[in-house]
Amino acid sequence: MNVDPNRSQPGVVVNTDAALVDPDWDVFAAEHERRFGLAISHLKSLVKGRSFDNEVMKVRVGAGGFYVQSRRFPAAFYGDTQAPKVRTVDDGEAEEVAWEAAAHYRAGEARSLTCIYGDEDPPDVFFGYRMAGSRRYELGHLRMRTPLHLRVLLEASAPLDLLPDGHGVVVLQKLADGRNVLLTAPGRRPPFDGTLEPIG
Repeated sequence: MNVDPNRSQPGVVVNTDAALVDPDWDVFAAEHERRFGLAISHLKSLVKGRSFDNEVMKVRVGAGGFYVQSRRFPAAFYGDTQAPKVRTVDDGEAEEVAWEAAAHYRAGEARSLTCIYGDEDPPDVFFGYRMAGSRRYELGHLRMRTPLHLRVLLEASAPLDLLPDGHGVVVLQKLADGRNVLLTAPGRRPPFDGTLEPIG
């Protein structure tokens, strides 16, 4: 395990993003369970706390970390053992967060960006994932409206209001009662090359 001076404490990330990039759907379910099933179950067992679910995504936050998981497609999962800062923001700030996340992704300062706008069939989503170099994989379209759920993994070169060192995870979730919940977890995250990724 490498120690990162920008990370306040050691932890673990479970991130299925890379597995969702152009998979072999004939073997996806069995392969996904083999690679991620135990890690997802373990991380969920560590996160005991508050629920910030909406119609498209489950969001759980506790002292043991946090996780987000798609309701329609549970294979889409991100979990982190670092407890995030959680606060409620108004619609104006939620819109600013969404715009900033999209701008950082387009500028190459975000490794991945997930936006879910609705639960239609097919779902109205944007999924962007940066691979080695300038290559990237994208599915769907970025919209003008604020998403019901947003997750961005930032690697900005300058300090940000939300993440003072420019690195970390930001999650924005619109709740059924109209409130917007913002989660921020600072620190560097490892490349998407493993099932259970040590950080810290």
